[in-house]
Amino acid sequence: MTAADLIKACKAFEEEHGVNELLILLNDTILARAQAAGMNIEYEDDGDDEPGAYHTVQ
Repeated sequence: MTAADLIKACKAFEEEHGVNELLILLNDTILARAQAAGMNIEYEDDGDDEPGAYHTVQ
C-alpha cells in the first residue's frame, strides 16, 4: 500500500464514519504498533473520574 492509497482509504473511512472515529482508529493503530514493538506508552484518560490518572500500555 502506498501513502496515496492510505490517504484515500482514510478519507473514505472518514466520509463513512466521521472524523472522530477515524482519529480513534488511527490512535488505536499507533498504540497496537507500539505494543508490538515492545514500547510502553503512558497516556491520560480524559474519561476517568479521577483527574490526572495516567495509564500505561505495555
